[in-house]
Amino acid sequence: MKSIYAIISISGIVGTTLASCGGSTPQGNVIYQSDEFSVYTDSVCQGGYKAYAVSPYEIVTDYKSTEEGTISKLLHFRLSINSRDNELPGGVSHTVEVGADTVFTFGEALHEVDSLKAKNAHLAHDTRWTLKVNMNPVFDSFKRYGYYVTPTNDTIYKDDFKGVWVAGDIPPLTWDFENLHARPAQQLKDKGNGIYEVTLTLNPDSARRADSGHWHIDSLDVKFPTYSSNQTLVNALNNMAMHEIASNKRSDGTYRAGKEWDGVWTRDISYSAYLSLALIDPYGTWKSLKSKLKDTPDGKVIVQDTGTGGSWPVSSDRVVWAMAAWEVYKATGDNEILKESLKAIENTLNADMRVVWNPDFKMMRGEQSYLDWREQTYPRWMQPKDIYESMCLGTNVMFVEAFRVRDAMIEALPDDDVAPLWNGIDSEISNAINNNLWIPNLGYYSEYLYGGVYPIQSQATDNLGQALAILFGVANDDMARSIISKTPYTPYGISSVYPQLPDIKPYHNDAVWPFVQAYWNLAAKKAGNMAAFEKGFASMCRAAALFGSHKELFVASNGDYSGAAVNSDAQLWSCTGMAGMIMRVIMGIELKTDGMYFSPFVPSSLTGPKTLTGLKYRDATLTIQVNGTGNQVKSFTINGKESSDFMLPADTEGGVEIVIEMAGNIVEKQSVNNQPQAWMPSTPEINWNGLQGEIKNYTEGIEYEEYMNSNMLQEISTSSIAFVPQDSYTLMDVVPVSQEHYVGYTCKPYEYIPDGALITVPASRMGVTGTELIADRKRASQFVETSKKRNRRMDFSVTVDDSGDYFVDFLYANGSGPVNTDNRCALRILYVNDAEAGAIVMPQRGSGEWMSTGLSNMLRVKLRKGRNDMSLRLDMDNMNGEVNRALIRYARVIRVQ
Repeated sequence: MKSIYAIISISGIVGTTLASCGGSTPQGNVIYQSDEFSVYTDSVCQGGYKAYAVSPYEIVTDYKSTEEGTISKLLHFRLSINSRDNELPGGVSHTVEVGADTVFTFGEALHEVDSLKAKNAHLAHDTRWTLKVNMNPVFDSFKRYGYYVTPTNDTIYKDDFKGVWVAGDIPPLTWDFENLHARPAQQLKDKGNGIYEVTLTLNPDSARRADSGHWHIDSLDVKFPTYSSNQTLVNALNNMAMHEIASNKRSDGTYRAGKEWDGVWTRDISYSAYLSLALIDPYGTWKSLKSKLKDTPDGKVIVQDTGTGGSWPVSSDRVVWAMAAWEVYKATGDNEILKESLKAIENTLNADMRVVWNPDFKMMRGEQSYLDWREQTYPRWMQPKDIYESMCLGTNVMFVEAFRVRDAMIEALPDDDVAPLWNGIDSEISNAINNNLWIPNLGYYSEYLYGGVYPIQSQATDNLGQALAILFGVANDDMARSIISKTPYTPYGISSVYPQLPDIKPYHNDAVWPFVQAYWNLAAKKAGNMAAFEKGFASMCRAAALFGSHKELFVASNGDYSGAAVNSDAQLWSCTGMAGMIMRVIMGIELKTDGMYFSPFVPSSLTGPKTLTGLKYRDATLTIQVNGTGNQVKSFTINGKESSDFMLPADTEGGVEIVIEMAGNIVEKQSVNNQPQAWMPSTPEINWNGLQGEIKNYTEGIEYEEYMNSNMLQEISTSSIAFVPQDSYTLMDVVPVSQEHYVGYTCKPYEYIPDGALITVPASRMGVTGTELIADRKRASQFVETSKKRNRRMDFSVTVDDSGDYFVDFLYANGSGPVNTDNRCALRILYVNDAEAGAIVMPQRGSGEWMSTGLSNMLRVKLRKGRNDMSLRLDMDNMNGEVNRALIRYARVIRVQ
């Protein structure tokens, strides 16, 4: 009876408090208010929903996902051959009202439905739906030609056909095309006569996410620091973060990425380390970081986790590890950690300089850091090799920091025998970022350069990358203030990117990630923008309190946790982000090699004493108390003794009490660019007939900018495109601009090669042709197989009439894994006249799809008049180490001018 009485009592208290939330709550208890939600010292209100902190160890919430119970009968879906989005053009889906069986022919869009009626009709749980598809057009093409070209111009060879799947917007369907191969329930079965069929249970009752309603712990593990203040909600959210951090520690002592992500991921543990984990649990952090090292013939290197096109070097952000290792060293002063870290960082940077460095732009190639689900933040035409060729903000900033960390580690180990290569590269990359990615008229950075050897600048933002640029000094003070005040800030928080891609389900697109918000908040502190920090801190508090967990993400356009393609509770970097707000912002902690420095940044709403107790720092145990608000320190004492440098020396031992009195100053007001969520115009899809093009998805009111070899030519407002022949290799881009001035992505660049500029070198001139990977002997004879056991070196020659610059690439196949994951990207080094010219990167194109061909990245090389000897060699490992295989059909050598 005692426990029942306690529950009834708490429910009564909570109900009373939540009923008055936002109504009679005293104004002095307001932390943040907007039209969408309010955060108070003990509660959060959003519409009719409330969350209330009963105590520092308990939060009760009545939040219900806006998607729960609102699924309609209107179903949008598309089919997929071989787990790719290749049935219908971009922006087009089948639209049906769930009811009777759906029967249609592959590639023919269905729109036989009263959309308004179906949308307003509620779909009952566990509704059975049968889909029947006539695949005969595909199989007829297989019989006639040996392949089928989909409406998206994806060529599927008969021998590469793996099956057909369905993707859609009602659970259990998802739009995650590239992982459909792992969803057998969504694969259609061959019923004979070319008919494929699947029966699904839509809107399954088992798929409903239970809103937590209640977070409660009895106490916090004494190993973790505790935070107390007059703001009960903040106390509870910090305790929730610490508790969920502890829940992510695996049995081997390493940290998983989240409740639904059991593995240790390089970028997750690294970003978490910087936010707060290196200070909370430095040796657990180090054990996790150490697990992300691998042995190679050149020594230990940092692991690039499985990713786009088969991981590194398409994905190249593994260097975030350096930032994390440096934080661990500063937290511990452990020279053994320093020595091992330095060797791994140096080996990794040496490999990246061979494979990822673009000497023409002085930037690193590769995918955006953490934005690794390609269709979420890249135009659909971009293949993994296109992503490799791109140069993005966030990853380049982390290379700047990695080189600086390396140099700082060498300085901290003066007796070490490391002789660093590439001195000054950090400054070169930093300058190149500012020269190539800054958008002067907008006052913030572009997310990346893209589009091949003549790239153009995306006008969208990567807001983690922008925050990192501020934190690590790539952006100067004026740029930092401009970024934080001018970047569009959506109502529920800073979205990962802005504007959004249309017709893409939220995940990185149209999403706020609390860890990105945390980095944005840290950048706002550095820029001195209190308004930006207050909104960002409130964003994190709102989500965690209403959802009852520090979730992976939430939808930016409506603030809901549901509706994302994937979402995990207790996401490690979300938890460490909240802890980081207390430690790095409210307490103002910054670690340096000689000690712990303090510069609190306290909103005026966080009144009263704020105390962090039980924080372990090297040989000391700290109690830190910050009194008052503002960003100016009035007094700073250590164990009662005044100190003017606001720092605790690294060699301090024993119990330490630090008291920081704030001046209560009003922080200089800076603006925030509050904007609603926005979507960019659709990527143009152009049908080319010779030199004439027609925009298939032309939209009235959209202007289209034409670029030629990175230079803008003109703006047009018609669907017709005309290419004027040039006397040199040319790439043409067509970029859409909406009436609201949102800029979309270019179409797939149109490639023009003048007569006489192209030399094709067939596989037969590179080595012995033939492979068992292709069943058709005739087709197999068109390729040379290169692997660790066959044709590790392929030598050939090219004769040219004129000396000068030439582009070189290779038509290849790589069926070692799917397009979106694994670690078997094929990698070779091209030598020209015995000199190393650069890396040839041949990403995975689909599991077992050895007839699916595409072009590698393109290198710019210098050739002399007459004969030039070339050699394609396997003398650099990929991430897999064992499987590094491709089929080469031919090389292209193209005169630049």
